[in-house]
Order: sequence, then C-alpha cells, then structure tokens
Amino acid sequence: MAALRSAAFGCCVLSTVAGLVRVFWPENGFKPVINAVLALYIITAGMQIVRGTNWADLAAQLAPSAGSAAASEAEVDAYRQTLTDQAAAQALRDVLSASGMDAAVSRTDTGWRVTLVHAADRARAEALLAANCGAIPYEISIGGAP
Repeated sequence: MAALRSAAFGCCVLSTVAGLVRVFWPENGFKPVINAVLALYIITAGMQIVRGTNWADLAAQLAPSAGSAAASEAEVDAYRQTLTDQAAAQALRDVLSASGMDAAVSRTDTGWRVTLVHAADRARAEALLAANCGAIPYEISIGGAP
C-alpha cells in the first residue's frame, strides 16, 4: 500500500509543479516549447515513479489472499440472527411504547420475554402482543418476575 501511496503522491507533486510553472511563466512566443518541455518533464518523472514501484508487493497487497480472515458461514448466520433479534426487539418496544406501556424486551431460548414496568399494563400487553406477534412465542413478566 505504501507503493501505491508513493505513486499517488508523486503524481500529485508533478501535477502541482507543472501547474505552478504554467501559472507563473510569462506569456510569450515560446509557449509551445514550454508546453513540450513540461510534457517531457512529466513523462520522465512519471516513468521514474513507475520504474521505482514494487509491482509485486503492490499486487500482493491489493489482491485478496487465500488466508485472509474471511467470515465463515456460521459467523455470518450468527450475525444475521443478532441483527434480526435486535430489530424484532425494537419493533416490540415500539409497539408497546406506542400504546403507552413501559417495558424491556429480551430474547430467551424459547422466544421473547417482555418485562413490564407496571402490573396494570399486563392485560393490555397480552392483547397487544397476541394481535402483533402471531405465532412468535413470548412471555410477559412484571418488574423482572415471570
């Protein structure tokens, strides 16, 4: 990657120098000659950058290696399940909070646990979850006790 950065930096410096020379050079009849000299300078400096670049090292850094730390299918599935669980928990919290109920939602081995802050909300929460959860298993607890 250092070789790529070095080549990019060299191109930037060459372009800047060529631009500065053109800006500060007075207008006169030698403009075609000056343009030709600048073009030769840029080509020569560019060839030096190309020649000094370690292409094998650059290719090795840019190409994906066989031993790279690619995520396994199991890791991807676990991450996908985590994201799905987070989205589902947030959806349950949103449904409950839209109805004016304070609750914590967590995943269990068998489904979802909804922990209500107020015991008076239990009947409304059961009706709301029955209407919105479908076949997804859930249990309702009050203040941490099932």
